[in-house]
Amino acid sequence: MDDRQPNWINQYLMPDEYVLWNGKPGKGNLLTGQDVFMIPFSILWCGFAIVWETSVLIMSAPLLFKIWGIPFVCVGLYMVFGRFLMKSYLRKKIVYVITNRRLFIFCRNQVNTIDYHICPTKTVTRHGNGYGTISFSSSTQPNQMFFLQGQRQNQNIFELDNIPDVDRVLRILSDLS
Repeated sequence: MDDRQPNWINQYLMPDEYVLWNGKPGKGNLLTGQDVFMIPFSILWCGFAIVWETSVLIMSAPLLFKIWGIPFVCVGLYMVFGRFLMKSYLRKKIVYVITNRRLFIFCRNQVNTIDYHICPTKTVTRHGNGYGTISFSSSTQPNQMFFLQGQRQNQNIFELDNIPDVDRVLRILSDLS
């Protein structure tokens, strides 16, 4: 975490706005709750795709069969390994900023911002090392998930992922409420 304000942030601030905290996601803690289901599924998917492709290559099957399995192997490899590499890569490009009025997420050429007074519901997931993830959602009931017409009603609009000293950031946010 870096409490020094980078100069490039100033171009996004309103005249009466100032930075209270800025930081980056920490390394590690790549696993989430959904990985309990995703890891076994991805291993099964990848394993089946590799067995399929290997058997097709060994049996000298038609070219269409050989080509057909390649995308499934690629998807399987991404689900087993690639998604963690991608998450780690994207975390290096993210900067979080909390001002007296808004939250910002800067990721490469994209800037996301929200007035947290409009979206006050927070869900905090603590990791064992003092890091944590703060999710802001549009629902006033963060623990209840409802599915209506295929869309999740309790949708995370904003997430400060794997931030160091999550308790300090929560104190800053609660002082602003």
